[in-house]
Amino acid sequence: MKASHSTISLFASAALFTFTSLSAVETDPVGYVTETIKAQTFNLFGLNLSSPIVTSGSLESASGTTLTDAHADFTSTLAGGSEYFIKITSGDSELGLNTGVIAGSATTLTTDDDISSVISAGTTYEIRKVLTVADIFGSNNSVELKGATAGDRSNADIIWIPDGLGGYTRVYYNATARTFPPLSVGWKTTSGADANAASTPIYFTSGVLIQVQRTAFDLNEAGVDSEDLTTKDIVIAGSVQLENTQMILEPGFNFISRVFPGDITLGESDLEFDIAQAAAGDLSNADIIWVPDGAGGYSRYYYNGTARIFPPLSIGWKRTSAGDSDVSGATISSGFIIERKGVAKMISMKIPDSVTL
Repeated sequence: MKASHSTISLFASAALFTFTSLSAVETDPVGYVTETIKAQTFNLFGLNLSSPIVTSGSLESASGTTLTDAHADFTSTLAGGSEYFIKITSGDSELGLNTGVIAGSATTLTTDDDISSVISAGTTYEIRKVLTVADIFGSNNSVELKGATAGDRSNADIIWIPDGLGGYTRVYYNATARTFPPLSVGWKTTSGADANAASTPIYFTSGVLIQVQRTAFDLNEAGVDSEDLTTKDIVIAGSVQLENTQMILEPGFNFISRVFPGDITLGESDLEFDIAQAAAGDLSNADIIWVPDGAGGYSRYYYNGTARIFPPLSIGWKRTSAGDSDVSGATISSGFIIERKGVAKMISMKIPDSVTL
């Protein structure tokens, strides 16, 4: 797979790295990231941006899947027809916890998961809309992915979106209508016939795959370098998350987003405190970080938690194929994979300590 090259630009009045503190920011910095996809491969990337805050406040109480904010008006702020998620923005163990949410009443929320055990009076939160295929790629495919012709997907670009159940929803853009069986122009799923797939949600913690089947991009496509027809830039706009984000690792391969829209190294990530470490180089029970290498494969990393005398192996971040070399400076791509060897585990994707927002 291709390592998505990611850059960020901010529309806000100050650059991302010049805000003085998290608490000083009343609204999110907003901007865009540029991801580079490559022909004839699966391209993995993370959104690293989200939608603006719809509403925020502090909670009075929580019970089961019900959260209460006596000062809110959720029936007005959480409009029907959209999916939303709540993110906790205070505390230690609860900071960055997030789950899907709907309005239960004007002052109560109903959450997908029971997070009541970590909620207390005064816990602060923010609620955002879950971005959709149309939000990210344009309702009319403004990023110019390769569309299907009357349903023929043999040369079309396919978006693979994790469904949360270990599988994927595959979405493509049908560029030419078909009379029979009826198929209109627009976003479709590979299994959904003529149903409109524009509102398919893409959760901000998920890594997304774009399968590019063609051998080269067209010169008239936006973001195509005339000297390199094998790569294409796509631009994603949105808001910057200002706090750490928690996400669940299930046993097996987890395609996840870095969330933070800027470079972050393994050493800055603090993932070694969340994942299963290797003991003296034994990888049998260690979690593995898979990062696209830009050449169609992956670089695999792990954290060695116990030193070994011979052959020498020190404590720290290592590459599975590089012996005792320190790789803590390796950059995590916008989307990457964590291979979880043990049971399900909550991890935190953090904003680097060197960055102030």
